[in-house]
Amino acid sequence: GVYTIHADSDDWVEPDYLELLYDKAVATGADMVMCDFLYENGKKAVYRQQEAQGFDKDTLLYDLLCRLTNGPCDKLLKRSVYMDYGIHFNQDLNDGEDQLFNLQLVMKGVSVAYVSKALYHYDIISNPESAARSGSLKRIQHEEKFIEELRKLLPENLGYAIDIKNLNVVYIAIRSKAFTAKEFRERYSFLSRVKWKDYRKTSFSINLITWVSLNVSYRLARFLYGIKKTKGRLGL
Repeated sequence: GVYTIHADSDDWVEPDYLELLYDKAVATGADMVMCDFLYENGKKAVYRQQEAQGFDKDTLLYDLLCRLTNGPCDKLLKRSVYMDYGIHFNQDLNDGEDQLFNLQLVMKGVSVAYVSKALYHYDIISNPESAARSGSLKRIQHEEKFIEELRKLLPENLGYAIDIKNLNVVYIAIRSKAFTAKEFRERYSFLSRVKWKDYRKTSFSINLITWVSLNVSYRLARFLYGIKKTKGRLGL
């Protein structure tokens, strides 16, 4: 086909998912068309707007790192673009290979369009072992390898943006209890330079726990995470 898209087997889409993305691609001639989506957690749907602040290369790279969710399921791609550039999923990565793929495309200056409607439903609870929920040491190692690949691929002026992206790894480390307080400080203390205003606008509690771990106390952050986990179990 002329266009390709990816969808996970445990998610679902709106009936006009492909139609609207395709129509936008044809109307604009864009190489990539993005849409909004919904996080489904079993209790409520969380709306995630995917509109970039601008469609120039530098703005798109920053937004895909720091503001938007950079997965493949909300993006229709023109096949010829990644075939012509020889861009493929990195087989050495267990996590983030799809995100790296999209960033490589943007680095090549692909044209991007946007559909302002949530067409995709991302299920974050039906598979408890999914990458979106796991918190093991192996997951941390995979994520840190992904961060290394980002630093190799992207220009130095996006180093701070990569630090913001790295906050995801910090929260996974808090959840997993993979490190002692000393090991945690040695591994992540440099990320305290990320300003609160630059934390991704996703979950206040996750942002707060992450910020506390880097700027106040890892043990306090673990305590706050315990409260959050308990409230979740109780449905509060």
